[in-house]
Amino acid sequence: MINTYNLTTLYVSQKYGSDHETGFSKKSDEKRNGPLKTIEKALDYVKEMRFFGALQPVTIKILDEEYFVEKPIIIDNGVYNVTIEPYTKTLISGGIRISGFKNDVFNNTPCFSAYIPQVKENGLWFTDFYVDSAHAAFTQFPKDGLLTPLSVDNNDKNLHTHSKWFIAKKEDLEQIKHFKNFGDCFISYNHYWVDEHTPIESYDTKTGKIVCKYLSRFSVSSDYAASAMAYKIENVAEMFQNPNEWYLDRETAKVYYIPKNKEQTPENITAYAPITDKLLIICGTADIPCENITIRGFEFAYTTGDYMSKLDKREGDSERVEYEDAAFASDGQSLANGHASIEFEFARHCAIEKCTLHSLGVHAIRLKNGCNYIRITDNNIYDIGGGGVSISGEGFDSDPSLHTGNNFIDSNLIKSIGRRYLSSCGILLRHSFSNTVSHNDISDLYYTGISVGWVWGYKNSISNNNIIEYNHIHNLGQGVLSDMGGIYLLGKQQGTIVRANLIHDVKSKHYGGWGIYTDEGSSYITIENNICYNLSCNCYHQHYGCMNTARNNIFVMSKDEPVKLSRNEMHTGMIFEQNIIVSNNTPLFRTGYEDEDSGSIHTLSTHSNLIYDISGKTPVFITIGKEKYSLEDAQKILGIDDNSVIADPKFAGFENFNFTLSDDSPAYDIGFKPIDVKNIGILNR
Repeated sequence: MINTYNLTTLYVSQKYGSDHETGFSKKSDEKRNGPLKTIEKALDYVKEMRFFGALQPVTIKILDEEYFVEKPIIIDNGVYNVTIEPYTKTLISGGIRISGFKNDVFNNTPCFSAYIPQVKENGLWFTDFYVDSAHAAFTQFPKDGLLTPLSVDNNDKNLHTHSKWFIAKKEDLEQIKHFKNFGDCFISYNHYWVDEHTPIESYDTKTGKIVCKYLSRFSVSSDYAASAMAYKIENVAEMFQNPNEWYLDRETAKVYYIPKNKEQTPENITAYAPITDKLLIICGTADIPCENITIRGFEFAYTTGDYMSKLDKREGDSERVEYEDAAFASDGQSLANGHASIEFEFARHCAIEKCTLHSLGVHAIRLKNGCNYIRITDNNIYDIGGGGVSISGEGFDSDPSLHTGNNFIDSNLIKSIGRRYLSSCGILLRHSFSNTVSHNDISDLYYTGISVGWVWGYKNSISNNNIIEYNHIHNLGQGVLSDMGGIYLLGKQQGTIVRANLIHDVKSKHYGGWGIYTDEGSSYITIENNICYNLSCNCYHQHYGCMNTARNNIFVMSKDEPVKLSRNEMHTGMIFEQNIIVSNNTPLFRTGYEDEDSGSIHTLSTHSNLIYDISGKTPVFITIGKEKYSLEDAQKILGIDDNSVIADPKFAGFENFNFTLSDDSPAYDIGFKPIDVKNIGILNR
């Protein structure tokens, strides 16, 4: 046994270390005190220390600038009270570096190419390629726009209808049937709030029938605009033509890449082909969780992004028995079951801090069952195929050892995510409680910024007492998916507070570009001190829920009514008080769906709000079904409002999105408290 009782630091160098050394020193000496070769060996030493009673904190320092991970590093519950960090800086890479690029021509297009011997010798195949720390783009057909099928399998607009095949139009098939590698291509299409991706099982050049390997998760019926299939074919050799596109030719074992700018040359680009889906797993057991593991200061990059969805009965999937073992082209929402490059399970009092995570295949970080008091702080997360941070344990009435909560996600920059799976969230909290999500900057994605809760309707939920505060959430949706929010909430959530968040520029494809969105059964949530503006639909939208309270918010600059409550219910769904709500030639509130003749006065109660229409017209206070009512009507006839007033709030610069109130703003008269945006977003980096 090595003498470990005075040990506080172990050194590792994959480049020049040896697992026959002690790890006690950065350089080898006559006593073989040089660095170890692998992190795994250092972890074994820590286990040995703990077994023999040496409990002092230990730091494992990585000396290399790049440390290659062929399979994930696993930290189990024999290791605790350990910090792992670089000596100066270290990239933990899940990809092989591709070098030897030369100028070349492929598909009559000037490009760079490199020979990859592993493709020829070992059958290496990868569907992600990273150049200069970012995803390179798939080739696609058509070059611009999307294709629509002639007909589809199961043309039924019921949401939970699955389709396996479609018939391509004749004019499209004329090009498709000449693709030399059609079996290596992928079909991708967006509808509803998901994006679906599937390899191709077979196709018939005579009939145009394309059979997908994976079933569609939802209906692709042409009878409803939000469901209809509009597809593209990716990884097509014959479409290699645009900057930043890549293509792997299995026959020649060459990867081809078109530079995205003049600064890129064959000699200076850095390119990686990923070979592992995960980099790090911290995993204890229900009886003995991993504890006090801190991962600090690393760069993590280059993992595979292949993902196939299955039904998950725990999550309420209700499809028929015959689909129990089927593969689907997407999850039902938010890429919810996707894996991550760094995963925790049965862990507590652990941390990922001050790291850079980029060029990753699915999610960046995931907390699974039994994760409590985990800190994810001060990280830069960008260029991710899936989502930023995904958190979920088991749900209500499950074994308490499987519950996940009391985690802290603070001061992270999360941007440019969903690069492959568009329906990914910046931060996803499903079955989880008492988490704090604060001071994050989340931007440039195609779906929801922060999603909280995972129970549809009024059933009991474990998601409660979550605090979502001081986050800057912006530039979401970008017109490719529907039904999203800057902050999305779902189910009964006693004690959950959404406060002091700045949300703007959310754009949906068909419907649902919302700032704050309380979806099915969202109840008992406090929404306060938020600013929402530049929304393609409503600033605040509630599908249905019970006794939520919105107070002291600024809801302005939405295309539709600033506030909408869709489902008619015979109870109070939302209480609005002391808010500033500004419309632009639309009603301020709406209850009921657009296609219904009537709405409900029972779902909304408003008090002491400042309302205004910047078009200069006297605002319509509310539309109920198809009937419009003034503020006076709402107060004297409907009885749903008291003490609200119509007045210009006197913002400092409405056109510049400066919602600071002038000293003589009438908002003070209704009890409105100023919102200080200087405290929103990442602080003190």
